[in-house]
Amino acid sequence: MEHKQQLWTKAYIIALVTSIGINLNRNFLMSTLSIYSKQITSSDAYTGLMTGVFTLAALAVRLFVGKMLDTIGRKKVLITGLGLTIAVAIGYCLTDQIVPLLVLRAIDGVAFGITSTAIATVITDIIPESRLLEGIGYSGVVATITAALGPSIALMVVGESYQQFSSLFILCLAVSALTLTGSFSLPYVKPDGRISKEGIPAENKLPEKTFTLSLMISVLLLFLVSSGQSVYISFAALYGISLGFSQVGLFFTANAIGMLLSRLFASRVVDKMGSNRVIFISLFSFSGCLLATAFLSSNLIFILIGFISGIVVGILLPLLNVRIISGVAQSSRGRANAMYYAGLDLGYGLGSILWGAVALHYGYSTIYVLAACVVLMALLIFIGYKRADA
Repeated sequence: MEHKQQLWTKAYIIALVTSIGINLNRNFLMSTLSIYSKQITSSDAYTGLMTGVFTLAALAVRLFVGKMLDTIGRKKVLITGLGLTIAVAIGYCLTDQIVPLLVLRAIDGVAFGITSTAIATVITDIIPESRLLEGIGYSGVVATITAALGPSIALMVVGESYQQFSSLFILCLAVSALTLTGSFSLPYVKPDGRISKEGIPAENKLPEKTFTLSLMISVLLLFLVSSGQSVYISFAALYGISLGFSQVGLFFTANAIGMLLSRLFASRVVDKMGSNRVIFISLFSFSGCLLATAFLSSNLIFILIGFISGIVVGILLPLLNVRIISGVAQSSRGRANAMYYAGLDLGYGLGSILWGAVALHYGYSTIYVLAACVVLMALLIFIGYKRADA
């Protein structure tokens, strides 16, 4: 019986804890700064900008960060990004003016683009090759849990009257400081297995893989899937309310549960069925979920679709991540991770804007039909590529 490589090493656990701190800080502010901006300006004009400038700044910096990770070193870039996060948290504590707040939000986006790409690259370097999908899956579980807990904790801190934002900013500062302190103890493992304080990957003795057509197809599939997923993230609650459903929040709860469960068994499913077949089934199923959402008849079906789509996306995203990471040499994983997150950000960002414009003129049902077509397009691209590659 083949010996199973160890996944839960000290380095992997510290990296996951660091990822928790990075993602908690992001999710503390994603849903609450829009409330704060309206509170200090008495206007809705700036609420969307709070998310928009953050997302665009994070997206813009990712590809530059990818090259820095592969040249300067993972740990140095990670610590620099965490230091910038602390500086921004201090800035939040010192201002209640909208223009400085928008500037800080953009810098915060840059800091998150740096730290999230860096810690993702550290994690993929640490995980044994034979357990890459499983390890990335658990990392995804961390992101899912923090996405669920972050806004709830933040709203509890600011209070029902939303008057305690200074306490929230102090909490962000404390979490940032603890995350930075913990990251110093990260015993970074080079891809060749040696411990390094610098976190610069060892040179690969084999010829380095280039950014191939296969990798670009994986990034394109990721973009299309995240574009489809954005219709749930941005409009599921509004759609459910428009249909008169009660407790529409249960859709997101079911979605998160499905995503969590999928990432616990995805590795075994892929081992048994093969990645190509799993991608095919997942894309087909996700397209079906989106189409079914357009013709909802009950709240129960809405929640069930949330659960099933959570399972499907929870399998697809780490699997596409693994394909992107596996498409390059270990010394280029920083850039590969940057491409993964850029594709994700671009899909969510452009998708939300596009679906919002369509919904304004044609209604919510239409955007779910169109999103299903986008994911179906991803399926057809995948089938066409596999046939051409055969």
